[in-house]
Amino acid sequence: MALTSQQRSWWLLEFHKTNSAVTVQRTFKLKFNVDPPTKKSILKWHRNFIERGCMSDQRKGHSGRPSVSEQVVDCVRESFLCSPRKSTRRASRELKVPQSTVNKILCKRLRLNLYKLQLVQKLHPEDKETRRAFCGNLQALMENDDDLLAKIIFSDKTTFHLSGKVNRYNVRIWGRENPHATLEVERDCPKLNVFCAVSKQTVYGLFIFEGQNVTGRSYLETLTNWLIPQLAAERHD
Repeated sequence: MALTSQQRSWWLLEFHKTNSAVTVQRTFKLKFNVDPPTKKSILKWHRNFIERGCMSDQRKGHSGRPSVSEQVVDCVRESFLCSPRKSTRRASRELKVPQSTVNKILCKRLRLNLYKLQLVQKLHPEDKETRRAFCGNLQALMENDDDLLAKIIFSDKTTFHLSGKVNRYNVRIWGRENPHATLEVERDCPKLNVFCAVSKQTVYGLFIFEGQNVTGRSYLETLTNWLIPQLAAERHD
């Protein structure tokens, strides 16, 4: 219900005097000769005035942005300075601040960006030379056979850790600049290894390795006993 400034001032003073929404309704009807606001509206407007200094509901149609105290902003800043990998959900629980407010403070007040953690595998000095030699050999083969890549089957495996190790899709880092953070993956921890291969025509997989580790021998057995028979059957078809 839309009220004039005179009506708003009157019912507010009247409610302070009587502390009764029913009494305000009765006297409002007699004074202004119009239907009074509902009891629910009167109580809500009075609560908004006490808590926010205005009668409007900031959640609906409020043109301004609800203010966040500098103390809350400082708490969020200190929390993420100490632990930039902390999730907004965890910060919300620790600071007792809504998660949406934490997100707004990080993005709009502190102007922080969200970066993904990149998982990399540690390389030894001899690994770099091996990779360089492979690239050179492949390039030489491609120069002699234009259709070489169509004959190649690309394969890879991925590891799903069962010990609660960090998941790069769930981990984010808040900061003004990209920290380029990396995490070296330890071997021989509880995990599940899955293999897949893809060619120009189709996808082969998935294959789950037995045991914790994938060795050169187990990888060769997978190719010999699982992948190659599929390729042979495909050629006969």
